[in-house]
Amino acid sequence: MAKKKRKKARPSSGLSRVTAQKLVEGLPGPGGTRIRYAVPEEAAVVTDLLKTASEDLETGHLEALAEGRCGTWLRDALGSAQLTERLVRAAAAGELQAAAAALSLPLVAQDRDGQLAGALLSVPSGAIAGMASRLPGSMPYDLISMLKYAKIKALAVREDARGRGTATALLKRCVQIHWQLDYLLLFGEFETRRGLGPYYERRGFTVLAPGGMLDIGTVLAGTPMRLGAQPGETLFYRWRR
Repeated sequence: MAKKKRKKARPSSGLSRVTAQKLVEGLPGPGGTRIRYAVPEEAAVVTDLLKTASEDLETGHLEALAEGRCGTWLRDALGSAQLTERLVRAAAAGELQAAAAALSLPLVAQDRDGQLAGALLSVPSGAIAGMASRLPGSMPYDLISMLKYAKIKALAVREDARGRGTATALLKRCVQIHWQLDYLLLFGEFETRRGLGPYYERRGFTVLAPGGMLDIGTVLAGTPMRLGAQPGETLFYRWRR
């Protein structure tokens, strides 16, 4: 009797869909770490970690983290919450600063001992929203940009926990969550002298050459709008495919 041919298994990304509960409880990371949503009680430790990677942290985001308001909209949107409706209401009430904090993503890596080994913070870009508000047309492109573009503001790992893949795990989950929520672009900057270009390139990002500009307006509104790095900084970015 002829043997039946087995069907080939379809390739898998290896990442299951993130739910709000999974984000709070923690997602698997290297060496038994858990990548999860940061809680208010950890605000001081998270702030100290993030400041080792960036001195340009907005006070509003850090205060929101300590008060339990940072990232709440993104967390809820992993369930059934509608981001557009919430953002429109906030804009009408003149509460865009609070909305920006709620649309940020504070992630931490917790090691087997329960200590925080790393942290990541992504935020809506005020610079992009400002440029988008001046685009021609009647659409609220500034609000749309807050739901489509996010900046990786800081990514840091505790010194004694480096070299174990923790930063990569934080970055991977950040990308996964934003793509799941229909964001189009993730970008960030690092000090050029740190030479982190190869690191980000190996993780699927494109690194701009010095003086290079990224057109972020054509996708958003059909009109070119260019984004570049600050002096002494290098910009890296990744579009959702």
